Amino acid sequence: MSSDFQAPNENTTTNHSEAQIAETAEAKSAGKNRGKYKLLLWLNLLWVIPLVVFAIFKCFFSFEMEGTVLVKYRGFAAKVVIPEGVTEIEFDAFWDCRSLKSVVIPEGVTVIGGSAFHGCSSLTSVVIPDSVTVIGGGAFSDCHSLTSVVIPKGVTVIGDYAFHGCISLTSVVIPKGVTTIGDGAFDGCSSLTSVVISEGVTVIGNWAFDGCSSLTSVEIPKGVTKIGRSAFNGCSSLTSVMIPESVTKIGVGAFEGCSSLTSVVIPESVKEIGSSAFVGCTALKEWPISSTHPYFKSDGVGLLTKDGENLIACLPSAKEYRIPKGVKKIGKHAFRDCSSLTSVAIPDSVETIEGSTFKGCTSLKEWSISSTHPCFKSDGVGLLTKDGKEFLVACPGAEGEYQIPKGVTKIGIGAFSGCRSLTSVAIPEGVTVIGDAAFADCSSLTSVVIPK
Repeated sequence: MSSDFQAPNENTTTNHSEAQIAETAEAKSAGKNRGKYKLLLWLNLLWVIPLVVFAIFKCFFSFEMEGTVLVKYRGFAAKVVIPEGVTEIEFDAFWDCRSLKSVVIPEGVTVIGGSAFHGCSSLTSVVIPDSVTVIGGGAFSDCHSLTSVVIPKGVTVIGDYAFHGCISLTSVVIPKGVTTIGDGAFDGCSSLTSVVISEGVTVIGNWAFDGCSSLTSVEIPKGVTKIGRSAFNGCSSLTSVMIPESVTKIGVGAFEGCSSLTSVVIPESVKEIGSSAFVGCTALKEWPISSTHPYFKSDGVGLLTKDGENLIACLPSAKEYRIPKGVKKIGKHAFRDCSSLTSVAIPDSVETIEGSTFKGCTSLKEWSISSTHPCFKSDGVGLLTKDGKEFLVACPGAEGEYQIPKGVTKIGIGAFSGCRSLTSVAIPEGVTVIGDAAFADCSSLTSVVIPK
């Protein structure tokens, strides 16, 4: 009897079992992997979600306000429009917002506080409305990318260091409403080529345009009474400046280092000229001062008080100078940085020589002074008091070795300062005082013998 029934093959059964086991294992592995991916996704979301929430918070709550005063900006946008209704931007409000590239200040704001935008190094553009009357101290200091700014007509005060260090700023117009340009207001604006100062300004502050090395000309308007200390110091491209009749004071170092200055008019209203006001103005060939000036006069090389008793300055380009008889006082920095000066004759009338008078006169190698001078004497290199006890100053051009004369008990302040060719100095027995900066900037000095 035949039958269609066939017993299962042992090999076939085994193969099916292995396949099922493999499929099951693979499914379990895939399941585990999916579980890992989900876990990683959730872990990522755990730290991403707070960041997103924080970003949304920053977008909607960037401005910290106290009434109508914007106290602090806490955002990170490149472009910012300050909301309407703000009347004052507080001190440090945008301090060091380095991502900020442009800002629009709305009409109604009257005060931009001190250091409000300090250190916003990417800021290239700012719109200041006509309602602003005060730009506070350091308001835009160190905004290195700021190329231009329009100061509105309503501004009356530009605070100290308001635009200090704005190295990309090329031009600025100061409107009629401004009465004071604060100390250091445009200090270090090295790309500034053009400045228009409108009538109304009465004071140009200390260091106002210090280091504006690209500035070529400036016209100081009528009404200015004071040019502050170092106001145009280091303006090495400045070729001419017109000082109006209203100015009564030119501050210490006002035009120091203006090496391209060829023309400057000192009007008869000027009563005071500070020390080193024109130090380093090597292109200046004469003192532009009239014979009728009531306070000052010139003999061509020296700038003196009208009575002829005080020597204020020597032309920086002078090669030799015989100080006029009757001069009693040689002022501080009077010959400073006169690097071409080879000879200077000191008359018997001189009673006082102030500190740092001959610093930087690197071509001056000996003194010209009579043996009958009542107050001073010289051994050729050193200038001493008549009694020989105080060593006042050495010729800045002195070379090699030098022995300070016996009998000296005091070496004055800055006595050898800037003597760059001196290699050795011997100090005698009896010296009890060596003044401050006595050997400053003596770059070749290898030996100083100090007695026990």
